Amino acid sequence: MSRSRSLELFKFGVYLLVPIGLVGAIVYNPDNLDAVIRNRSYVVYPPEAPRPPTAEDFAEMEYQATIMVATRSKKSACLVTGGSGFLGQHLVRQLADSGRYDVTVFDLRLPAAPLAGVTYVAGDLTDAAQVAAACRGQQTVFHCATAAPTASNSRNDALMRAVNIDGTRHVIDACVAGGVPRLVFTSSASVVFEGRPLLGADERAPYGAPPLDAYSTTKAEAERLALAADGRGGLRALALRPSGIFGEHDALMVPSIVDNARRGKLKYVIGDGRNLMDYTYAGNVAAAHIKADEALAAQEADAAAPRVSGRAFFITNDEPRPFWGVTGDICEGLGYPRPSVHLPAWLILAIAVFVVRVVVPLAALCGKTIQSDFTPARIRLATVSRTFSCEAAKRDLGYVPEVSMDEALRRTIKYFDHLKKPADAGKKAT
Repeated sequence: MSRSRSLELFKFGVYLLVPIGLVGAIVYNPDNLDAVIRNRSYVVYPPEAPRPPTAEDFAEMEYQATIMVATRSKKSACLVTGGSGFLGQHLVRQLADSGRYDVTVFDLRLPAAPLAGVTYVAGDLTDAAQVAAACRGQQTVFHCATAAPTASNSRNDALMRAVNIDGTRHVIDACVAGGVPRLVFTSSASVVFEGRPLLGADERAPYGAPPLDAYSTTKAEAERLALAADGRGGLRALALRPSGIFGEHDALMVPSIVDNARRGKLKYVIGDGRNLMDYTYAGNVAAAHIKADEALAAQEADAAAPRVSGRAFFITNDEPRPFWGVTGDICEGLGYPRPSVHLPAWLILAIAVFVVRVVVPLAALCGKTIQSDFTPARIRLATVSRTFSCEAAKRDLGYVPEVSMDEALRRTIKYFDHLKKPADAGKKAT
């Protein structure tokens, strides 16, 4: 073998052994990787022996702690009442994920799986002292808590008033007393619905006279309180009126549809099935709340910004769809037949009126209590068109319904997969 050839082999061996040794050193002690990167060479240094911290070290740690506190202080402290509920869970997650808020939840119940970095406080809206304590120190209060329009709640006027009206009054008083700058109140599109068709209704529509039911009545009164509070003690307030909220965590609409489908009560379409409804994905409603807070803050900081305080805004997906079409989509997506047998709306409404005005009172005279969900109000909700314009929210709040109806329905059906009709349900045993 020539001398030059031997020299080449020696160089090749050196070039091969150096990276192998480097990799071996890193595998043997991964801390060496930092040393390699730090020194930008292929020389592997053993880890330094630990030493006691010096005064300079303590000064550096104090400086870093100051930076962390300053960074955290840039976040806006906010309270979400009803944060463990349907809409509240969507809002809390979006607030936390934004990284711009220190989020506190105030609710009667605490979630089974709390979000990291979120503070949860168990409390009752009807207790003014608890509400005041929760609101203290907040920059924004998102008042989402409500007595939902379930069948049992709708018959409990005292509960509706205590939660929806008195609870809202407690929140307002706490915000004013505690110097909270901003209040975003979750109202409902139902405050302007009185049983007659509404197509493209905007914020000029008057409150229902009278409203359709106890829920709408109490939400309308609570909204009036919230808007009237704008300007009290420096508080800026507005109201959002979402229509037909649905999505993950829903405890009302989808479970009710499935329950009725399982019991064979959704075979029928009341009316011609063409009545339109504005539904809104819960994630879009949550995003609207954040936009509302940003708009209130911008109003205070910039005289040229839209004046949004003291106003109410409709929030929708901006995609009106047939009421019975969406009901059918959910049924079909979860394995149940779509409603298909049409019944005259006037006939069903007449029967509902007869039940409420004749059957229920007669039963009461006989010492029996009938609690029926078959009411004129519910028939009107299922047969009358109601759509709303969200142009004001788009223009002045910067609201955009980013999740489409098709995608929202897909997410909702996927979330409620556990409610799907079993494959063998309805088959007769052989």
